[in-house]
Amino acid sequence: MKSRTPAQSGSILFYILIGIVLFAALSFTMSRINRGGSNFAGAEQLGLRAGEILDYARSLRTAAQTLQAAGIPDTLISFENPQEAGYTNASCAKDSCKIFERGGGGLSYTDPLVMWLDESRSASPNFGHWLFSGLNAVTDIGTDGAGNSSVELLAILPWIKKDLCVKLNDLLGVTNPGGDPPQDPGTAEVSGKFTGAYSLSRTIGGAAEIDGQRAACFEGGGAPPAGTYHFFQVLLAR
Repeated sequence: MKSRTPAQSGSILFYILIGIVLFAALSFTMSRINRGGSNFAGAEQLGLRAGEILDYARSLRTAAQTLQAAGIPDTLISFENPQEAGYTNASCAKDSCKIFERGGGGLSYTDPLVMWLDESRSASPNFGHWLFSGLNAVTDIGTDGAGNSSVELLAILPWIKKDLCVKLNDLLGVTNPGGDPPQDPGTAEVSGKFTGAYSLSRTIGGAAEIDGQRAACFEGGGAPPAGTYHFFQVLLAR
């Protein structure tokens, strides 16, 4: 067997080194792609979650408006469902006035997914549930005033994660000042279940970004506390 000349050995070593360099470059590139892909996937998942919330909220709004258009007074609307107690409206004796009956609004009640929620608030009222409320007025929606007639019928998803709150506003076209959800400077009521009666307890609004919005996500400004995030959808403006 012929031995390799020094020139041949040097050429082989050169190609080996080239191969090592190319492999290292490829590994580095793939690593960056994977990291970028992970970030993209995370953003995509966040968008999907926000979209699911908005789709459900809009279906609730459509169901409430459909009942109203059928001549059912809003005070007869019932959110009674088999998963969350406390929504029985004594004035609603037929399925036709129930949001979650086939003969009424035609919807099924669905609890929010845990991944949407700030689990540090798990002991808070209505954590892990949609809240259907007749206790809040929304500034510049319907009639503004000091009486119960200014209260909107709302669906509220309380205690959600901040990044999801930001994404919801992005999809809705609501400004997130400085990249953070707008803060309600007053108070909002995220407890109390609608059973047919309205009572002006608190107001959602007072910040330019959420005034006049029929759906938005905001940071609490006292009650609920700062550092907590809540989505609302106006079902019926009054």
